[in-house]
Amino acid sequence: MPANSQAATFFRPVILAGLMIALSGCSSGSDNSAPTTDSTALAGIIDIEAGTRVDADNAATLALSSSPLLSPQLLPQEFILAGYVSAGSGSYPGLDGFNYLADPVDAFSMSLRKGQNIYLQPFSTSAGQSALNLSLLSGTRVIETVSTSSLPVRVALPETEVAGSYTVQVEAAGAAPVLYILSSSVADSVRVTGFEWPDYDFVESEAIVEFKRDTDQVSMQSATLQAAMEPKEELAPGVWLVKAPVQTAQSRTAQPKEATLEWVRTLNKRADVVSAVPNYKMRAMQTPLDEPLYNSPSVGQQWHYELLNAPVAWQITGNGGAGVTLAVMDTGLFGTPGSWHSDLDANVVSPLPAGTDFVSAEFDNDGVPGPDSNPSDPGNAFGSSIFHGTHVAGTIAAVVNGAGGAGVAYESALLPVRVLGEGGTGSSADLLAALRWVVGPPEGEPLAEIVNLSLGGLPFLQPLQDVISYGADRGVIFVAAAGNSASTLASYPAAFDKVFAVSAVDGAGELSSYSNYGSWIDLAAPGGDASRDGNADGRSDLVSSTSAALINGMVEETYIGLQGTSMAAPHVSAVFALMKSLDSELGYDELNDMLMAGKLTCGSTVCPKTDELGWGLLDAGKSALAASMTSVSDFLTASPSIVNLSTEGDLSATVGLSIYGSESGGITIESVTVGASWLRLDSAPASEEVGTDFAIRVTLLPEALEAGVSERTMITVEYRSDESRRLEIPVVGQRVTDQQVRDAGRHFILLVDPEPDGDVYSTVAQVSALAENGQYRFSFMLDDGEEPRLLNEVSPGSYILVAGSDLDNDGLICHAGEACAEYPVAGLREEITIREGEPVTGVRMTTSYSRPAISAATPDVLPRPGFRGYSLIDPQSDSVTAPRTVGVTR
Repeated sequence: MPANSQAATFFRPVILAGLMIALSGCSSGSDNSAPTTDSTALAGIIDIEAGTRVDADNAATLALSSSPLLSPQLLPQEFILAGYVSAGSGSYPGLDGFNYLADPVDAFSMSLRKGQNIYLQPFSTSAGQSALNLSLLSGTRVIETVSTSSLPVRVALPETEVAGSYTVQVEAAGAAPVLYILSSSVADSVRVTGFEWPDYDFVESEAIVEFKRDTDQVSMQSATLQAAMEPKEELAPGVWLVKAPVQTAQSRTAQPKEATLEWVRTLNKRADVVSAVPNYKMRAMQTPLDEPLYNSPSVGQQWHYELLNAPVAWQITGNGGAGVTLAVMDTGLFGTPGSWHSDLDANVVSPLPAGTDFVSAEFDNDGVPGPDSNPSDPGNAFGSSIFHGTHVAGTIAAVVNGAGGAGVAYESALLPVRVLGEGGTGSSADLLAALRWVVGPPEGEPLAEIVNLSLGGLPFLQPLQDVISYGADRGVIFVAAAGNSASTLASYPAAFDKVFAVSAVDGAGELSSYSNYGSWIDLAAPGGDASRDGNADGRSDLVSSTSAALINGMVEETYIGLQGTSMAAPHVSAVFALMKSLDSELGYDELNDMLMAGKLTCGSTVCPKTDELGWGLLDAGKSALAASMTSVSDFLTASPSIVNLSTEGDLSATVGLSIYGSESGGITIESVTVGASWLRLDSAPASEEVGTDFAIRVTLLPEALEAGVSERTMITVEYRSDESRRLEIPVVGQRVTDQQVRDAGRHFILLVDPEPDGDVYSTVAQVSALAENGQYRFSFMLDDGEEPRLLNEVSPGSYILVAGSDLDNDGLICHAGEACAEYPVAGLREEITIREGEPVTGVRMTTSYSRPAISAATPDVLPRPGFRGYSLIDPQSDSVTAPRTVGVTR
């Protein structure tokens, strides 16, 4: 079968798969309940224990990011945190393809009182055991350092130190990676919390015991103590490896594992014992990557335009991309010719060329089977309609009309080309036909200078590469979304030669949790992340743009927030339009040369190429300056362009002011002011100060803010260059509440067969979620009986519902050192039944690092001797591999 014919052959189940991608990657807002649809089988919320935090650069996070944190992570006075450190990188023994990543030191900043203790409990990984060093520092001065090889240890603020801010540091002292739990309690109640689940295998009849400081060598030899335990080896001052008495080890009332645990419990009750834990062994499992499903409140547009440095670009260009035509190959536009969404209508090419709808009959849903000349988006036949193409088009070319939002290239011409139909799916044959049409015949001219492709999911197809190469040779610029599988697998058309592949970042400029990455990524742009609040404005990082929704029984135009690399790509397309408006000769080669030379990204620096962000985060102001053919008037710009201050982040920030201009002679500062009582201006350039670089220092005053409510204000800089100008720097301030920031790490939610095969429980369905406002929200869908079966699809039946973190990337949840939740209560699990047509909603569980106790009389209650945790599904297995399609990449 010819390549293009084969690529045009699809399967009905793919339409459902495309819809599921839409729900996860381009999710919009919802209330506090778990997301539900007509096909929902099970949905619920997982609450997080108060004070719970997670190491921000644990192994699971490092697998998706470029490097460990460079500054201390801020913690409250009372907390329980799970973390990960590793002196180096390497492969887990016996696990091909599963690697651990370097994170030698974790540093945490917190406010401590006199005598307050910080506790550390380490857990080995499948790579073996390693020692940890726990240090307490005041600035760079080390107050105390203690070491451990598998033991709970503590540091405390001495009476000689004053209460205040200190740094606690956990450092890997051996070669193998280590999990740990760090905790503090002002009331010193930590000892009643059991951090360790004896679900890892352990040595029978052995324990590691920490005695109170007044227990000496003579006491260890006493008959009373030896009646309860036999000292075997002193591992550290006051910490011993002990053996159980013979009569305990040979108990007839329980199995050896259960008897050991009962004995450890009795040791913990002794007045001379600080803590006792089993002597654990280690094992290994696998870990998958999964894409989370989230619905979050829609947020405003401002954050992603400021992160992009668009206001500076608008000043430099002054024309909003006028004279440049962009083709958006997508689901079409909401509305009809001559009456499109009111924020787009004025910029849509009129009259539209004939043949703008290329969707073939197999995927068409507009009532006119097959290709036609009307690119209207009718929405989906089932599920929610997000009007994807309308949203993408709004980021590019929404007009400035005093209503709604504005596009980055707000005066450019928009050519909607419909290539995706029902559920956001289509064929590569349709895409090929549309591309040939846009690039034009040899005797004609291209219909657009820039083509935005917020779609993907194809393998390499030579006919598509050929038409893209031909278009690029004719001056057409192609921009494509990288995809949202959190994978390094090359996705086409983004990975084609002469296409700019765009990954997505959140409000803090970090790679979004869902974004694809790899050596084929060219650059990054704001795509949002519903699971994060990277800019600390109290709301999820969603990209708002034009759309439509069912309002009062009618589908009407509106604005919604979405996330995805589909949202990142149009930012790049629009900035290229601004550049083309300044230099019409720019094409792929010129732009690529500028990109590699550091002229389009990273503000005032040159970015090294990375798999996550390519050549870096696009800077619209820097890009516009690079494209300017004439002298540019001096403009003042700020770095960072958005200031985020919070009680769980930075309380103070320094903003650097520098000049954008090709022949800078300096500017004159007239005034610097702040617009809110909760923001203090610590230092600023003086009035009439002249220069090219300045600095402003501001500090958050938390007591002036309402707890849990985000506030926004501006630093306003009045200055003179060729004329009087104003620079406004947004500042977001927040006094964060514990509920908002509770986080036990990425959670995998599993439906497990209640009948084990031996000692192995089989997972039949799986989703994952990140904490948002102190909760995890999840949903499973009913299996539609069609292949490929999705990870989140489940058939009617009875299951165990369980969730937990996988901070060490071993593919196993609910084991020592990580969080776990079982329905309805951890350790007292019950089966949950799913029936067709009877969705189970409102399910609620709680996850935490603490564990219930075990009794020899109730061995079925967790922690269960011999229980090795629940295994995750490998998302790369054949059962979840989708066939070739082209669909909306979100």
